[in-house]
Amino acid sequence: MSDPNRCPDCGHENPAGSESCSACNFPLRPAPPPPAVVPEAPPAPEPAAPPVRSRPPRPIRPRRPRPGQNQALTLWLAFGAILAVMVIYIAIQANVERASVPVEGASTDQQQQADQIMAALAKDSTDVEARVALADLLFDTGNWPDAIIQYRAVLRRDTSRVTAIVDLGVCYYNLGDPVVAEQLFERALRHDPHQPVALFNLGIVHERRKDDKGALSYFHRALQSSPPESMRQPLMDAIARAAKNAGVEPRPLPQGR
Repeated sequence: MSDPNRCPDCGHENPAGSESCSACNFPLRPAPPPPAVVPEAPPAPEPAAPPVRSRPPRPIRPRRPRPGQNQALTLWLAFGAILAVMVIYIAIQANVERASVPVEGASTDQQQQADQIMAALAKDSTDVEARVALADLLFDTGNWPDAIIQYRAVLRRDTSRVTAIVDLGVCYYNLGDPVVAEQLFERALRHDPHQPVALFNLGIVHERRKDDKGALSYFHRALQSSPPESMRQPLMDAIARAAKNAGVEPRPLPQGR
C-alpha cells in the first residue's frame, strides 16, 4: 500500500497521488516513485588456465657465434699450435743435451762414441746392444759406478749376458767389494762353467784372501778353458805366483781346453 501524502501546510494526510490538499487546497508534490530494484550482476567468470602441452617444448638452439667470436677462436687455436711447437722443440733440445753428457776420462773418440750411443738410447731406451756399448765404454774409462748402473740395466732385460755379469763383478771388485764381485763371477759360471775371465777373476779374489791353493785351482781352470791370447801370459804369471806362495810345484801348463 502506498504511503499517504501529508500536506506541508496544514498537516492533513491526503491520499497518495493527490495533487492538492483536500483540507486547505495547498498544492502537493507527488510522492517520489520507489527506487527501481537493479538486479545484481552475476559474478565475472574466473580466467581459464592456459592449456598444458602434451609434449615437451623443443630444445632451444644454441646461438651461432658471431664473426668476432670466430676470429677469437682462430687466434686461440693458432696460439695453442705455436705453444705445442715450442714444447716439442724444448723437449728435442733437452734430449740432445741429455745425449751429450761428458764422460769423465774419455778421449775425444770415446766421447764421440758416447754421444752416438746416448743419442740412440734417447730414441729407444730398450736397445740392449746400445746399453751394453755404453756400459763397456764407462768400464773402459774407469767410471765404475756409472758402468754398474748400465750393466744392471742390461741384465734386467737379458739375464744371460755372461760378459756383462763378469764385467759387473769387476766393477764391484774395483770399488772395493770383493764379496759381491765373487757372487757375480760364480753367477757367470752357472751360465758358462768354462768362462775364462770369470775363472781368472775368481782366482784373483781367492789370492786376495791369501787362499793361494784355491787361487791356483781357478787359474789352472781358466788356462784350460781356451782363454783369449791376451790372457795367457797374465794367467801363467798368476799360476807361478800362486804356486810359489802356496809352496807347491806348478803343474805343467796345458795349451788349451
